[in-house]
Amino acid sequence: MKSWSNFYDLAMQDVPGCSLAAMDVALRQATIFFCERSLAWKYSHPDTPVIPNTASYAFAPPTEAVVHAIIHAEFDGRNLNFPGPEADKQIANWRDQTGMPVFILGSPASSILVPVPNTSGVLTMTVALKPSPNAGGIDDSIFDEYRDVIIHGALARLMLSPKKPYTNLQLAQYHDQQFAIGIADAGMRAARNYTRAPLRTRIMGRL
Repeated sequence: MKSWSNFYDLAMQDVPGCSLAAMDVALRQATIFFCERSLAWKYSHPDTPVIPNTASYAFAPPTEAVVHAIIHAEFDGRNLNFPGPEADKQIANWRDQTGMPVFILGSPASSILVPVPNTSGVLTMTVALKPSPNAGGIDDSIFDEYRDVIIHGALARLMLSPKKPYTNLQLAQYHDQQFAIGIADAGMRAARNYTRAPLRTRIMGRL
């Protein structure tokens, strides 16, 4: 885990007069946004024992991280599906029924199997993470690959702050554009590098 202070050598010089606390907030918010949009922070979730007649299972992310999306899931080696709009009626009909799970849904804190499993087994997932709201840093792999991208996002936020020594709307626009380009590139890399199954995600906030 790299703390936000590891970004300072490149970030602070562009915002003279910015407090370290303000920089930490900007870096955290930029990193959260980056991870949400790119799904670049992948994590092999610990296997979860499934018991009969229980549909919901709490996520177990690393410290200072939360699960943002489920990328791939299996129940005892069988792929679970991510429902699209056409499956909503089927899911509504199955939500209170028991059987072999077919779909997996997600909430901010847990995964939900549909139908409710009628047998024991093991739930295996690959998920996309993002920093928690109070995180003190970011995973080493994300820092190493995307430090410059995240700095662009933080600087864009800070330079939009009104009446600061570093307020600069023109530079804020430039950094925001570079941030968007970096997110798009990271998202494409994340999709290419995941070969077990097509990149089909279910964003937690849309359930």
